[in-house]
Amino acid sequence: MSIESSCVRLDEGRWNPKNRELLEKLIEKYRNTNSYAVFDWDNTSIQGDTQQNLFIYQIENLKYKLNPEKFNEVIRKNIPTTDFDERFKNSKGGVLNLTKLANDIYKSYIFLYKNYISTKKISLKEIRNTEEFKDFRAKMHFLHNALPGNFSEELACLWEFYLLSGMTKDEAKNLAKEAIDTKLGEAIGDVIVESSRILTGEAGVVKGIYDNGLRIRSEMANLYHELKRNGIDVYVISASMQELIEVFATDKSYGYNLDEDKIYAMRLRTTIDDVLIDEFNEDYAFTQKEGKSETIERFIRDKYEGKGPILVGGDALGDESMLTKFRDTEVILIMKREGKLDNLVNDKRALIQYRNFKTGLLDPKNY
Repeated sequence: MSIESSCVRLDEGRWNPKNRELLEKLIEKYRNTNSYAVFDWDNTSIQGDTQQNLFIYQIENLKYKLNPEKFNEVIRKNIPTTDFDERFKNSKGGVLNLTKLANDIYKSYIFLYKNYISTKKISLKEIRNTEEFKDFRAKMHFLHNALPGNFSEELACLWEFYLLSGMTKDEAKNLAKEAIDTKLGEAIGDVIVESSRILTGEAGVVKGIYDNGLRIRSEMANLYHELKRNGIDVYVISASMQELIEVFATDKSYGYNLDEDKIYAMRLRTTIDDVLIDEFNEDYAFTQKEGKSETIERFIRDKYEGKGPILVGGDALGDESMLTKFRDTEVILIMKREGKLDNLVNDKRALIQYRNFKTGLLDPKNY
């Protein structure tokens, strides 16, 4: 049956035409065959990093449920106190480490907690103009960047997640909704913030840089709808937090309309009252790298007679394992980013879909 006469029809959108054609053929081949597809979320299903943008939003709006003592504990948890490497020095070339940065962050947080977070003594606009806020913001971003650069991506992930501890799952979801809505409306691209030149503290003056903003990828949402409409289940496996991805992937205001029980992401342990605590939930895999493949093996493939996914989509090293692990995978969709997954470009199963870095939109050209 030709694609023209079949019931499979992806929106033209900004797909590379060849990629769209091959995806339509794949859906036609496997429609109603008890098959499934698996996708990453950040920079694959959407443009941007959902977890990082929540981290940014928390800082900008001081959305924390931690008293100063607990906050001080969380920002140091499991992080080595050894000096950072040459890339992470202050403006005068001074060597930095966790202790210097955390001491300054903690001192600023005490002020922010007493004057805004717990009391709202002054307005958010006023608190943002304080030297304490400026120092807190820049040093949080600097430390956030230093963790994967000096230690590991895994440690950096958990550090971000622990900042949500103290919230109930519903509170975390409400915060996620606020953050996503806000960041969808902001410009995308790098933002640089400098710490206070007055409250220099132990770490001195530093600059923090972060990649701001989110965008919905309508082509990916349409792909998911078409897969589901043709009896092919769609799963998301993400290295962001479960509550966050559940909101973005299932809330109808964003248009992806995926099923909550098919979202697998990072999870923290909770109290009996559903309050998140600063401990990873080891009942689930750590959904980065091999942990993504482990999730498919432990929780998904047995529902499909032991078969692997027919289609896997990803954008970075954290997705490589699930992109290449399963012999049943007929197509791997690579949402290409500069310097990422170059080793898979020549895989005979690979569809390479480029994007416009400035706009976040897909690029139909084949470079």
